[in-house]
Amino acid sequence: MNIKLLFFLILTLYYVTGYTQTDIDTKKNQLELLTGYNFGALKNLALAPLSLYEYNGLYHQLKYTRTTTKKNLVELKIGYLESGLTSNLIPELNLPYYSKITLDFSYLKRVFDTDKFSIHVGLQTQTNMSSFSKFGQKTNIFSRKDDVFDFQQKLGITGQLIYKINNKNSLSSKLTIPFMMWRTSTFEENLYSLKSYQSILWNNEYTYKLSNHFDVKINYNFNYDRLQISNAYRELQQQINLGINIKF
Repeated sequence: MNIKLLFFLILTLYYVTGYTQTDIDTKKNQLELLTGYNFGALKNLALAPLSLYEYNGLYHQLKYTRTTTKKNLVELKIGYLESGLTSNLIPELNLPYYSKITLDFSYLKRVFDTDKFSIHVGLQTQTNMSSFSKFGQKTNIFSRKDDVFDFQQKLGITGQLIYKINNKNSLSSKLTIPFMMWRTSTFEENLYSLKSYQSILWNNEYTYKLSNHFDVKINYNFNYDRLQISNAYRELQQQINLGINIKF
């Protein structure tokens, strides 16, 4: 074989291999699967005028993230929780069934990026669909008859900070402040702004890189909602989750 041709083929192979490796290392899509434990407290005067409920149970989450060519982030997340509601004040008002589905969509624009730090800001919507049993009766969120439900649609501003400790370890923190909520339920239908509605969604995460395709994560979520109306509404949730992140 001609030496020049052999040299050309070697250089071509080296270039293609290097290009392919760079492309593999830069993943545009991530699919995250998390499961963990939820601690919550709920006060809904329309549901039970004198009772503060506590609940806990397993929480499951599926999240998809797309990184654009400009390193902006598009995120879609769905979570599910099922538990009973327990009242220490009036045990007779205990509810044996409570389910909650959350659907989050956010678009985050990159505003700062270095080898160690990156900051993104944007908007996030969150849809909450909750279903309650009547006293002593089990129902579910898709029931058409005798269903007690609460549907909430939130819109807020969000910011995320990512810190890369090294090639294997990283930390991230995402804070969302909803400023508007539309609520329709068995109890009422109304639109609320910051004057009567306050909320915070805070997510903190540690990530360990196993390979170019897989990460493992430890996740802590803190959610708080407050409605200052005659039928006052409060809900506090804390979650500790473990999961895996698939990059492709």
